[in-house]
Order: sequence, then C-alpha cells, then structure tokens
Amino acid sequence: RASHRMKGNERVVVTLTSYPPRINTVWQSIRSIFAQTYLPDKIVLYLAKSDFPNREADLPASLTDLLWLDFEIRWVDRDLKPHKKWYWAFQDFKDDLVVTIDDDLTYRHSMIEELVAAHHQHPQAIIASRTHLIMFNEDGSIKPYAQWIYEAPHAYPALAGVESMRLFATTGAGTLFVPSLFPDLVFDTGLIERHCLVADDIWLKVIETIAGVPVVAATPDQLLEYVPDTQHVALFRVNIDQGGNDAVMKGLFAEMEDRGLIHEPFAKLVCDDSLDQIVGAGE
Repeated sequence: RASHRMKGNERVVVTLTSYPPRINTVWQSIRSIFAQTYLPDKIVLYLAKSDFPNREADLPASLTDLLWLDFEIRWVDRDLKPHKKWYWAFQDFKDDLVVTIDDDLTYRHSMIEELVAAHHQHPQAIIASRTHLIMFNEDGSIKPYAQWIYEAPHAYPALAGVESMRLFATTGAGTLFVPSLFPDLVFDTGLIERHCLVADDIWLKVIETIAGVPVVAATPDQLLEYVPDTQHVALFRVNIDQGGNDAVMKGLFAEMEDRGLIHEPFAKLVCDDSLDQIVGAGE
C-alpha cells in the first residue's frame, strides 16, 4: 500500500455489505481481497444496525477476527439493502477509488490490479470485472434484461477495454467507481426505496447514464466464483428469474420522466451501434 501512495495513485477502498443469512460466510469474500496482488488501502463492511442489534456481539469470530487488519465495520441507521455497499462509501471516500464487491463471491487474485490498470487508461469511466451487453428490439426499444448478453466480454473478448454506455456493470463482481463522477441524484433515497431497493445495479446504471459516464470491461475473464451455500437467498432469483429488473426500470423511468430527470428515452442514451460490429465479428 505504501508503494501505491508513493507512485501518486489514489487510495483504493473496497466496500461491501452483508446481512444475517450470509454473515457467517462473508469472511471468505474478505479474505480473497487480502490475497490480492494489488492490496487496497482499506476494506469497509457496511452493516445495518437493525440487522445486528448488539453490533459486534452479534457477529461471528470468523469476521471479527479480521478487524485488526486494514478492515473495519461501519454501522448505518438506514437499511438500503444492497445499496449499503456503495451509498455511504461514495460519501465517506468521495476522493478515493471505491471498489464494490458482494458477500457471496471470492475474487481472483488479480481483480483489483486489473481494475486499477483499466482505470488509469479510462479515468472517466466505471471499470467493471463483469459486464452485460444491453440488447435492443428492431424498433429501438430495450429488450428484457433476461435477453441481454450476460458476461458479454467472455464471449466477445474485443469488448474488453472499450468505453460504452451500452455496457452494464454488475457491481458485486468487483467494480471500480470514481465517486466524484456521480451527481447528487445518486443519493436520492426516495427514488431508490420506491423503485429499486433490491436492484442497486439498475439504479447505478441509470445515474451513470444520466451523467454520461460510460462503462469499461476490465477483462474478458467474467466468470464468478461463489462462496458455497450462499445462493439460496440470492437477489438474482427475483431480479432476473422473475423479471424484477424490467419492472424496476419501467417504474423508475416513468417517475424520472415525470420529474424531468430524464430528457431522452433511456434506450437512446445507451444505444451504441459500434458494439454490434464487435459482437457480429465474434459470431
């Protein structure tokens, strides 16, 4: 970490959240960050006070034993579900690089190094370890989320390193954010709680798009490694399997248009026909 600072690089802070069903396994995600080739300056776990009324006394030793390292727990009054991993971090570390991760994954050793290297090439973009490609109908409307190309750079490696509004970052797989690129609208808890309390990826993508911030896939290596026995309570079962993300986007766009927060259709804002050439060439 000292060598990172000597080179003049920004501080890197890894942030995540968890809740009772996963609190006994979250240490595995954190341990994989301590094994990175590029160590962060800090790891912060944001927990809701309502989930753990006795604070540290409610936490397992597997987690509290890590607190002597460059790892801390911050307690928050408002349970914003998965948004807890970025919402306070964007304010607490507004001048740093924030890398968000999830509590049900372990991370390859090179993950942060890849993100930081891509950030230096694309300092005004979101840098993601895992990205989907937004797909469109013939009339220009966006296809349902389940019909996007998941982990697109894995199938089409030429998509890696390309800035595009059409790429969609999944924040839990390891995503690097520059908080100062986001407008204050990102902290609108009313919109979050009304429309996308369990869909933080959708919320952040919409705000990125409004702000004109593109996404870059840091690597073609897009595949996930889950912590065993964590997926029976996974949010994707609602957000994807049950069409939740599409309902979220419909309701969110409707209110944002009514309030004048979006001045053009979202489909137009994320359209990027140049990526069709990359995908077509890879067929």
